[in-house]
Amino acid sequence: MEHGLVTDIAICIIAAWILAVLSQVARQPVLLAYLVAGFVIGPHGFQWITNAQNIETISGIGLSLLLFMIGLEIDLKKMLSAGRVITLTAAAQILGCVLLGWLVFDWIGPAENRLEALYLGVAAAMSSTVIIVKILYDKRELETLAGRITLGELVLQDVFVILFLALQPNLKNPALGPLTHAFGNVILLLSVAFLASRFVLPPVFRAVARLPELVLVGALAWCLALAGFAGWLGLSTAMGALIAGVMVSTFPYTLDVVAKVTSIRDFFVTLFFVGLGMEIPVPTWNFIRWTIFFCLFLVGSRLLTVFPPLYFMRQGYRVSLLPAINLCQMSELSLV
Repeated sequence: MEHGLVTDIAICIIAAWILAVLSQVARQPVLLAYLVAGFVIGPHGFQWITNAQNIETISGIGLSLLLFMIGLEIDLKKMLSAGRVITLTAAAQILGCVLLGWLVFDWIGPAENRLEALYLGVAAAMSSTVIIVKILYDKRELETLAGRITLGELVLQDVFVILFLALQPNLKNPALGPLTHAFGNVILLLSVAFLASRFVLPPVFRAVARLPELVLVGALAWCLALAGFAGWLGLSTAMGALIAGVMVSTFPYTLDVVAKVTSIRDFFVTLFFVGLGMEIPVPTWNFIRWTIFFCLFLVGSRLLTVFPPLYFMRQGYRVSLLPAINLCQMSELSLV
């Protein structure tokens, strides 16, 4: 049935709250409750909400706020100190998973579908930034070495998939132009963000430092402005929000912003996961069979491509294993 946006939001929040309480009693992850709530009330469940676009619009804001806050808590110095480990591991994971996926899906599918096998390989190589970051944040593991390695790999995965999406319309006839254009847009986004955070934002924030409300509004405006600029460039708005947070993470007002944005973020992020649950189709036996196979491939490919390079770089069993486990979540970008 069709409702207004406010009614749809109310239904989502009530369903999410009820199932989240039950999940806590059953000692299950809250994220699972949000996804189940979305499925139950969505077009494939009781059909209380059939226009999922209403929720998708507002939940996109929650995604941007979540990644903005994660950016605020990223310590660039610590990440750069592990730069070699992150770069080599990410290269091994992305290229290794794409190659494994291409070979496996080409082997189980018709010979004429090799291009589709490549697409599935790329989809399987990407991990969900939103889910993984949310889990690490809740477990307070973002600042651990394994957490920083995981986050660094997620950033490099996003860069890779953006470049691939720029190239894929002409994949049968690859051209250097689209790839160069996409890479140039990434450089432009980073340059604008750096220059603004270096020369424009500091004096502005100093001028309103005595008014905490204006500091909060200014930080949100910066987040959404850079996210919008990224979208205008044809890049991920979530990537723009993450960069916005990183660029102001060294400001002295970061803790105030984090404290004030947390409640707003939790509200929108709840809607994001409920909206994601609405897109889950009704399972069939064939669907379940292929889902199990794909999940096994995801887990196996991460263990084969993440654990060995980290272990050979003398990171130890625990630090080598945790990123491999953390990255076993397929990305929402894979649906694109």
